[in-house]
Amino acid sequence: MGLALLSLVLMFADSRFDFLGRVRYYIAIVVTPLHLMADLPSRTSDAFHNFFKTRTDLEDDNLRLQDEMLMLQFKLQKLDHLDAENQRLNELLKATYIIDDVAVRAQLLGESPDPFSKRVIINKGSNEGVFIGQPVIDAHGLMGQVVQVEPLTSWVLLITDPLHATPVQVNRNGLRAIAAGTSDILHQLMLENVSITADIQVGDELVTSGLDQRLPAGYPVGVVSSVKNDPGQSFANIKVTPSAQLDRSRNVLLLFSSAESKAARAAAKIEASGNALQPTPHVEGRQ
Repeated sequence: MGLALLSLVLMFADSRFDFLGRVRYYIAIVVTPLHLMADLPSRTSDAFHNFFKTRTDLEDDNLRLQDEMLMLQFKLQKLDHLDAENQRLNELLKATYIIDDVAVRAQLLGESPDPFSKRVIINKGSNEGVFIGQPVIDAHGLMGQVVQVEPLTSWVLLITDPLHATPVQVNRNGLRAIAAGTSDILHQLMLENVSITADIQVGDELVTSGLDQRLPAGYPVGVVSSVKNDPGQSFANIKVTPSAQLDRSRNVLLLFSSAESKAARAAAKIEASGNALQPTPHVEGRQ
């Protein structure tokens, strides 16, 4: 009882006259390091968690940023072509020239071992709706077309292969031509059957014309690197450097129109479900 009464007296005196203020000051000085020591493990754990971010997280962030950059570059590819078209044809400003393509990301798995065949294999196949003739681009321009489809992979014929020809037009003036692959080990294109009087210059950008009804119009194909006119010849010798990084790109995009995308994916689902439901044939043993 005496201790309780003493406590009440001290509390009253402290509240009125700050009787114990000095004592609390010195106690706080003594106790503060103890609080800091008690909180140290938690603060250290948080610091290590923030500093040592896992390799998996970093790789996931890197892949996500690569995907975002690739999609942004894909969307920007056609701006130059659309601007040139609008300058040449003012009436296009009143038209709805909206490209309706859907892009699906894929990765290169390897190249053809045949030195005379410029083909690469990608990690998308018929299960994802890939079809023969489908355009393939990278972040810089047209790479080629799908020529062989398996369930999980597909082969892409590059635009520089001797068997490939791409209908193109000069972005500066709309001049149409055919850009054919060459047998050269370097990735080069040649413009076929272009008159020596044609208005084409070194540095002209070539884009897909869309006249083959397979490749959509306006995607970068290459840049004219040399123009040689021989007075004794009817056609000019014109070399083109591809816009796509054919020997360096690892990430590519498969182009679908919205209708092709829906049809191809629906067909892939039907085929997959059909294979799953197909009964195993019964083979009777010989008597």
